[in-house]
Amino acid sequence: MQGFRPSFRAVVLIIALLWVVVVTLYGLLKPISNGCVMTYMYPTYIPISTAKAVLSAKYGLYLYHEGWRNIDFKEHLKSLKGVPVLFIPGNGGSYKQVRSLAAESERAYQGGALEHTFYREAYLTSEEGGNADVNDFQLPNQYANRLDWFSVDLEGEHSAMDGRILEEHTEYVVYAIHRILDQYKESHDAREREGAAITASLPKSVILIGHSMGGFVARAATVHPHLRKSTVETILTLSSPHQSPPVALQPSLGHYYESINQEWRQGYDVQTAQTGEYVSSPKLSHVVIVSISGGYNDYQ
Repeated sequence: MQGFRPSFRAVVLIIALLWVVVVTLYGLLKPISNGCVMTYMYPTYIPISTAKAVLSAKYGLYLYHEGWRNIDFKEHLKSLKGVPVLFIPGNGGSYKQVRSLAAESERAYQGGALEHTFYREAYLTSEEGGNADVNDFQLPNQYANRLDWFSVDLEGEHSAMDGRILEEHTEYVVYAIHRILDQYKESHDAREREGAAITASLPKSVILIGHSMGGFVARAATVHPHLRKSTVETILTLSSPHQSPPVALQPSLGHYYESINQEWRQGYDVQTAQTGEYVSSPKLSHVVIVSISGGYNDYQ
């Protein structure tokens, strides 16, 4: 009987441990409910001609078009008059990742604003810090401007592993921003030569949207010395590591991160003379940046 008690205790302990393991595994492996709605896309990627250079020969720039019908690329480019948005993929990413954002954007432009119920569900309650009534919002029947989605093809390179690659991506994004704005000027001039009515003004800036390392590239491009003044005023980053590289395998990666973050810190300093007198506002005072972190379903 005395030998039975230790054996019984051991069995109880093993059963308890197995129960803990099973509960833990269930919590880790159980399916997570996904509140997203399936996005259906009919993508066409229109190549944007670029000048012959080292980086432009290696990388590429595309304009996204949503629709199943065949289109004339030249005529479509000639009709550009929306708000330019540039998507920057992340580590090992593809320029085709722009399709879900661009497709939903086009669908929203064609179909108008969402119903009030959506905004009511997404809005903060008074207990959560909200202080406005969503019913007071006046939603338009249709958005005033279409978003023209561009995307850079960075060859799926692993920018999270090498600082040199990250710098090359930054330089090409700066070039792509200039090329996009130049394309609007070319399209405007082409319509003017044909006698078409010119109503929209030329865009002066490009909205940047970067996923993962692409978000850091967007920030790096904004403080690049060759970027034209005020050509970037809005940045949206998705699951982007801003403070430090996720895997600092090379010193060049950490050094590049430090230099860019230092530029951003200095960009918010008020410009003063040696006497301490006010000279101008911070260099980045015109830039709005929104960083959205990843969720349970974001594994990149």
